[in-house]
Amino acid sequence: METMEQGVLGHLMALEREGMGQQDQHESQRLEMLKARAVTLRAKRDQLKHQTDVVKILKDKISTDLPLDDDAAAAGGFTELQKSLLTAWRMQLKDLQRAHHLIGGYDLVECKEGKSVCVSFHTAFEGVYLETYNMELDLTRTVQISRHNIPPSFPLESFAKQILQKDLKAFLQTLSQNLNALAARRRQVCLLKELVGSVEVMESNQLCNILVLMCTAQSESPKAVLCTLEYADLTQCLPTRVRIECEDKTLSQSPQWKKNQSLLLESPAHTAVLTMRRMGSIA
Repeated sequence: METMEQGVLGHLMALEREGMGQQDQHESQRLEMLKARAVTLRAKRDQLKHQTDVVKILKDKISTDLPLDDDAAAAGGFTELQKSLLTAWRMQLKDLQRAHHLIGGYDLVECKEGKSVCVSFHTAFEGVYLETYNMELDLTRTVQISRHNIPPSFPLESFAKQILQKDLKAFLQTLSQNLNALAARRRQVCLLKELVGSVEVMESNQLCNILVLMCTAQSESPKAVLCTLEYADLTQCLPTRVRIECEDKTLSQSPQWKKNQSLLLESPAHTAVLTMRRMGSIA
């Protein structure tokens, strides 16, 4: 009986040792798998860190107008450089989108899987929405204008050469400011043409940076007065210089017309003309 118990106990101990051996082997295999997984994750982490560093460097160079040719090797060749550039541009554009919610003026929409962006510039004057201009920017290498519906007279090419590659945000803000000012000047010309009997628009160009008005001065005998408005600052809707000309030199130099000159400098043209009519300066 005792021999049988010893045999059973020995068998159980043998089974226990076998089970422990299998458990140790399983733990050892699991440990090896975890070590291999850790090595893989570290390699992936290092790769992502390198790519992130490259994108940050590219973004900084884009912002400061530094050459990008030396980064082809760092980015892993031209294809990888293109991908990194696209990522950098998209990061900058997302920053601009967040800024837009604060300052307004234009909208950004990614298209062609992030390879380009469409920009819409909304213009308004005195609470009235006017024209909307659209432009597509290609982001595949350096930022280039693909297409747009901005008026040909607008100095878009000049702005692009001066600002686009240096500072995309400044470029878009400059366009928005100039387009809004252009729309405002055009709107003033339209409103002036509606003031029949008070003023006649004698001359105006595509940019509306020169405006010549013919007014009829109130006096014993009606006299024609030429008001020339010059807009040297295209970011503004008010003139930088106003000249008053009349055959009667005493009239153009009179205190009343000096006041009218100040009105035309400090107020939108149609508002100034209406004020001049209410004061009895013009018919």
